[in-house]
Amino acid sequence: MARTIPEYYAFEYLPKCEIDDSFLSSWRGLAYPCRVIQYIFLPIQLLTGYFILKKTPAVMKTMKQSLLVFHVCCTIQDLHFLTLSTSYIFLPSYAFFGVGFFAWLEFPPLLQILPMFFVLFCTESATIYLFESRASINPENIFRFTRTRSRLIYYLGTLGLNCMIYILFIFKVPEDQEAAKLDILKFIPCPTREFFTEPVFVPADQEWSNLMLMYFIPVFIGMTLTQMLFFFSISVYYLFVRNFALSSKTRKLQKQFFIGILVQTGVPLCIFIFTYTALMVSYVMGDLTQAQMNVSIVIFGVHGFAESVVIILVHECYRKEVGRFLMRQ
Repeated sequence: MARTIPEYYAFEYLPKCEIDDSFLSSWRGLAYPCRVIQYIFLPIQLLTGYFILKKTPAVMKTMKQSLLVFHVCCTIQDLHFLTLSTSYIFLPSYAFFGVGFFAWLEFPPLLQILPMFFVLFCTESATIYLFESRASINPENIFRFTRTRSRLIYYLGTLGLNCMIYILFIFKVPEDQEAAKLDILKFIPCPTREFFTEPVFVPADQEWSNLMLMYFIPVFIGMTLTQMLFFFSISVYYLFVRNFALSSKTRKLQKQFFIGILVQTGVPLCIFIFTYTALMVSYVMGDLTQAQMNVSIVIFGVHGFAESVVIILVHECYRKEVGRFLMRQ
């Protein structure tokens, strides 16, 4: 077995591996589509934010703040995935190198990806906040937050718990990066050429990476879904099961808006879960390729765009504003 990365590249990789030099497997196949998508989608996301901020009708006033927070988090998340923190990842390890703006500025590797994780956790909290705000509209809801302080403590606690992944990464970084790369080559003997030609960083050893991939991330997703399901159940109970003092018109509007929230969060979330599940199935079946990983990163990066489109489509007030905007143009 080679003792250094250059030795492995010269005596193991080049003679024995079938090298994948396709565009989708290269760093360009990740970076270029991400930039193009960002340039096309960002104006739509900014326009959606303007509609939420300036064109939300009075009947939706109680949900305006949570809707805006959710949209801003989704937009910033896309900005990190597609432009700032774009990462070329060698799954099933977490070895990566940056191809985003932070890499161009020569930020240290951890400082390239940790902001992306933080934004991801903020989006998770914003999604929960959207459902919780909807549930808290009902005055008879015994679980609703009656004080801003209580709500702030709850969300800071949720965010802090998720940020524990920061600590897991920071304290598990291998000191000997070359040895860590050689360990990765034991189970990924033929990665793409970028593994040897780019400044690859290994944030954790493979045992820890497998633990994160198969357990911690699913737990993170499960925690989010559990909280969403809890607040979803409360809204369903008070809107569709229990009758309380609301006019039929108000109840109808609240039901329509609740269904809109389900769609605008469900579509992007399904995209995320489906893509992650497809990656895990390919990994378990031994069919995972770098092209699949790169395409998945691009798909993760359109989460906010999908959210923007769905917001406009499901809420009539925003659809009308888009129609007026297009007519003026």
